[in-house]
Amino acid sequence: MRLIISCLIFSAGVFAADPLVKYRAAVEKFEAKKYAEAQKLFNEFISENPYEAEVKKSWYYMALASEAQGHYHEAITRANITLDRYPGHGDRLELRVLTGECLYKVNAHARAEKILLDTARTVKDGKLRYRIEKTLGLIAYDARLMPKAAGHLKAAVRIHEKSPTGDADVFNAYKTLGQIYAEDALQIEAAAAYLTTAIQIGEAQKNPEVKTLRVLLRKISLRRIDKLNGLIDNNIADIRVDGDDIYVATWGGGLVRYLRSQDKLEKIPLPSPQLRGIYVDFEEIFVTSFDGVYRIAKKTGKTSALSDESGELKLGQKTIKDDRHMYFSTLNRGLIQYDTIKKKVVTLGKDSWVGSNQVYAIDADVDYIAVGTLDQGAAIHNKKTGETVRVTTSEGGLRSENVKAVLLDGRYVYIGSHNDGVYVYDMREKKLTKLKMDIPFPSAFARRDNEIFIGTSGQGIRILDRNDMSFEKLSAVEGLSSNEVQILRIEGDFLWVGYLENGIDVVYRPQKQQ
Repeated sequence: MRLIISCLIFSAGVFAADPLVKYRAAVEKFEAKKYAEAQKLFNEFISENPYEAEVKKSWYYMALASEAQGHYHEAITRANITLDRYPGHGDRLELRVLTGECLYKVNAHARAEKILLDTARTVKDGKLRYRIEKTLGLIAYDARLMPKAAGHLKAAVRIHEKSPTGDADVFNAYKTLGQIYAEDALQIEAAAAYLTTAIQIGEAQKNPEVKTLRVLLRKISLRRIDKLNGLIDNNIADIRVDGDDIYVATWGGGLVRYLRSQDKLEKIPLPSPQLRGIYVDFEEIFVTSFDGVYRIAKKTGKTSALSDESGELKLGQKTIKDDRHMYFSTLNRGLIQYDTIKKKVVTLGKDSWVGSNQVYAIDADVDYIAVGTLDQGAAIHNKKTGETVRVTTSEGGLRSENVKAVLLDGRYVYIGSHNDGVYVYDMREKKLTKLKMDIPFPSAFARRDNEIFIGTSGQGIRILDRNDMSFEKLSAVEGLSSNEVQILRIEGDFLWVGYLENGIDVVYRPQKQQ
């Protein structure tokens, strides 16, 4: 019994005299982010136990705690002391990175860049590589070396996205990348993507800078092209995106080409200024106007008018391409088909499957051609079988046969009936259904995967999600320049909106993640 009691007393004495008690308590405080308390305990541990092996690690922790509290000069001093005393310290690379970060924070940019570049030669750890690239990017950004800054910051976010680093300051990396690309008209998509990510991170952190980033995102997400920056006519008939060139057909000012990389507008001469539709091919531009239908050779600029036995084509409206054929809608001759190989014009009027000379809207895909007329509703023609379906005001049909927009979407055809709304015709079930959402005066359609964009005359844009049949509204209230939408074109994450009397908006609207 005496032996047992003696052992217990001896063990209790050893436990009480454990020199690492304060060290462990300090580590717990550090991990709980109670940095001031951790530093106090580390200091006491070092003073009381200067020869313990954990003293080396304590200096490392105190440098990190100083940086975490924003005491950058102190952190640099502690890191340097640690590296001087322990050249072979296991955390020496992280301490060098920390020193570079803190030197940047105190505006010693040249010294920060030197130590980070030197350290980068031997660093393989992903988290340290991330911190080096991020800080080098911020240093270059402050020096207005934008390409260099973008290179470092993109490398940093790639590392972060591959393996999240847990760095709260990753917000600054995305924010700065967004700011860099926001200054380049050709990088708006990248700018918006980085700013959106920065906003998401900032919101989670309750960062006050989010408000400023939202303003910047809104500014770059909605770009205006109108008379104020050189557009001849604010009444937009059609838009076609052709790489760096944007072709704009106007109602009274003719054809305009917008060169994105130069932010420059130039007019392309045509016999008629009253344009209604445009299509841009590899070598040619096809334009429909009130006075004729024209072909323009891109290389030479030479213009020629299309005609048939009855003469030149007049009252042109929309234009599309379908394989080897161009189609032009007209208000007096119906649908015009032009064979680009045989150079032959065929007129499809009221005596053909079209059923009307007043054709306004057209669309085509591999199997079908759809037309919208001003007096006979819509017609859907199967190119392989020759069968035609007419959607009119017959029983269970449209309420108005004045159709201003059509869109083929697989087995479905969207039909915009003027002053009535949008209908969907199911070609498999041979059934017509009206969309329940009130959409008066539909004027234009565009499609992107599961989204159907519906432009209207007076109500802006409605966006239908086909997956759940939900609608989203986009109008002047949400930032558009006008509710009088004439034409919609999709380019990746961008929506080009042409208005009557208000020029063009280029709206950044990325597709929602499914």
